[in-house]
Amino acid sequence: MLDKNELFTNITYIGKDHVNNKKTLRWTVDNNYIRTKEDVYPRRAKSAINTQALKVSLNSAEEDVNLKRICGGNERGDLELADNKQKNNYADREDGKRSYSCGQNVCNYTVEFCTSGTIHGIRYFGENRTYIEKLWWAISITLSLYFCVSLIISAYVRWENSPVIVSFATKETPVWMIPFPAVTICPESKTRPSVFNYTYYLHKKQDNETLTDDEERKFGYLSFVCDKKPGLVYRSGKYAGEDMLEFLESVQPNFYEGASNCKYLGVRYNCSELFVPILTDDGICYTFNIVDRTQLLSDIVIHYKNFHKTKVSHDWDLEHGYHPSVGLEAYPRRALYAGIPYALEISLTEHEDDLDYTCGSSVKGWKVQISHPQRMPRVRNQHFIVPLARVAKAGIAPDMMTTSAAVKAYNAKRRNCHFPSERSLKYFKVYSQNNCAIECRANYTYSQCGCVPFYVPREKGVPICGAESHHCLKKAISMYQKSKIQSGWIQKKIDGMNNEDSEHKDLPDCKCLPICTAMYYNVENTQANWDWVSTFKYNRQSGVNTSDTK
Repeated sequence: MLDKNELFTNITYIGKDHVNNKKTLRWTVDNNYIRTKEDVYPRRAKSAINTQALKVSLNSAEEDVNLKRICGGNERGDLELADNKQKNNYADREDGKRSYSCGQNVCNYTVEFCTSGTIHGIRYFGENRTYIEKLWWAISITLSLYFCVSLIISAYVRWENSPVIVSFATKETPVWMIPFPAVTICPESKTRPSVFNYTYYLHKKQDNETLTDDEERKFGYLSFVCDKKPGLVYRSGKYAGEDMLEFLESVQPNFYEGASNCKYLGVRYNCSELFVPILTDDGICYTFNIVDRTQLLSDIVIHYKNFHKTKVSHDWDLEHGYHPSVGLEAYPRRALYAGIPYALEISLTEHEDDLDYTCGSSVKGWKVQISHPQRMPRVRNQHFIVPLARVAKAGIAPDMMTTSAAVKAYNAKRRNCHFPSERSLKYFKVYSQNNCAIECRANYTYSQCGCVPFYVPREKGVPICGAESHHCLKKAISMYQKSKIQSGWIQKKIDGMNNEDSEHKDLPDCKCLPICTAMYYNVENTQANWDWVSTFKYNRQSGVNTSDTK
């Protein structure tokens, strides 16, 4: 470097007294060296490589000047700042290196990042450009970031609300891999006038005549299956006796006497082999292909006689389907082929003397519900009616939804479903949204009324509600339904549902989410007139025995 005393006026001096070098006059400002010996000063490049290095150094110097202009520095050198080093935010150290303040370093690195980065538009902030250009690029980049962040947030919200994607399977599932649905049949006639004339006692109560205690008690029992009549006063007590179920069974028309011609998969059976009695919200009904009570209900549940008692089998479960080693006699039963020849058939008749039009619906016949084998039947919620002297045919289209095992890693609240083995219930061994709702409503009813309806699962010590509890039951069920749609109310968990105590008996919050692996049966039915008189006459003449077994 030249001595500071020999600098020309158009050369900016960088450095101070500690860089004094020997004087020389062998170099002029126009880069012409005076012919002399090799030992000249300043030293000159001897090859193209050194010349290239000189150009790089000059370019770096230009960039340093540009950086100083942007970050507030002065390219004229330390000669102008000798008395005030803090003005440009840097100072010289004793070792000859320049020391910058923290703010100056941040600015320098920012400018270097902008000029050296590959992000479009950022480089203009590091260059010495007009404020209008920088403002334009600042607005453009800000808008781009805004829209990008908005799209990211929108995608995250959609994923947060629906983290699981439902898609259709690429191939159909064979019909023999899914169980045949459970078929529950409930007669509309709940009482035989020859055993207990409900119409007779109804007229007596409407005329304010006095009934005996036994008549009042039995009339109150039938009010749960014949529907409560408005304006009547029941005096049979708040709780029902243990004889209620026995009375309902004895007074109802015999189902097996009127059932005949039972077929399944083209094979004739005795109807008692296919259908078993079960308690439902519509009274005593008869069901086909339901899971045995010991596999569906927990061990603490009280059972009545042989109701809901079927074949105990471990051939099938909802998550894994049928075991590969099971044969054609697997239970729950399954259809081998689709079509009417492989359907379930049954003929039902009813004696005219057993019809009581004041008990239940005025349309006499049978209610039929198609449901999943692991679901407790609730006939009044969903059914179709087969009136007298009619023939009905129902087509079933099953829908099966399976869930990948990887979804189990998500929280149940986020995936919005439960796996069958993931959550346990108090009265059920198998979880489903329907079973959870039944248990939740039963617990809420018990907390409000001190009793439960006769058809819900209950443990020992829980009483059955009597006729005087009609108003409380109706109010509890109404409040339970409202709790599902009125989210503004404070909800409390019911005792026993989640093994937590509750000081208040407000609204239930049982969180009965759908089941992740589910199966639904869509039903389409058609009906036509049935000339049953001619049919039975022909069967007698041809010698067909409708009670033959397989």
